[in-house]
Amino acid sequence: MRKILLLMALLLAFGAAFALGAGCSEKAYVAACSGCSFDANGRMDQSCSSAQRAGGIACVSASYPIMSAKYSAGQCPGVDACASELSSCVSSVSSGNDKANCEEGSAHTCYAASDSCIQTAAKNCGEFEGQTCSGSSGLILAVLGIVGMASYIRSRKN
Repeated sequence: MRKILLLMALLLAFGAAFALGAGCSEKAYVAACSGCSFDANGRMDQSCSSAQRAGGIACVSASYPIMSAKYSAGQCPGVDACASELSSCVSSVSSGNDKANCEEGSAHTCYAASDSCIQTAAKNCGEFEGQTCSGSSGLILAVLGIVGMASYIRSRKN
């Protein structure tokens, strides 16, 4: 029974991930805030921060391969616009103390907005042509996970 519950939970998690999109920028920022060290002035370790940023970029490349290929070929200017918007947003909310920024959370919204921008840029670069079922597939997996977990819980009560 535990294996069934685990399977249903995995379906729910995978479904939610497919339905909601990649979230690469936000995940990289959260990982940097939680995994990198800070100096006495609240500045984040630069090598750790750079590694997290590189991971976020790799995540975007893997999540949107068509956009990434076109961007490498000099197409998809929306990607540069997203990077510029992210930089401007972070600059406008930054206190100069990375640790305080991580704790306060305003910059977090910048990274979430960046993910939304990247998703739009990917769509504008033809990323989702012929892939119209990916969001629907994710929702179907999430619903199956919820139904399966509810059935399991109901059967345990009886």
